[in-house]
Amino acid sequence: MHSALGIAYAGLDRKDDAIREGKKGIELLPISKEAWAGTYRVMDLAQIYTMLGEKDAAIDQIEYLLSIPGELSIPLLRIDPKWDSLRDRPRFKKLIAED
Repeated sequence: MHSALGIAYAGLDRKDDAIREGKKGIELLPISKEAWAGTYRVMDLAQIYTMLGEKDAAIDQIEYLLSIPGELSIPLLRIDPKWDSLRDRPRFKKLIAED
């Protein structure tokens, strides 16, 4: 619920609240405790950063997710509109060019 609240706060442009809640979601359900569901909390934080214009922080989270087993993939990054605002970033372009 913290991650969902973080996304809602990001939509309201409440940056500090959004990031705090996104990080709280990861703290409560870290990948080290729950490998599958924990990746979704990290993906939520990446989405929060994206919504807030914190593009480098979002790409950091995406790179981490791509380095471990999970559902996020390069083909998904290429088509999912939630990452559209990252498409102009050289790091993101390089990520989606791989594969």
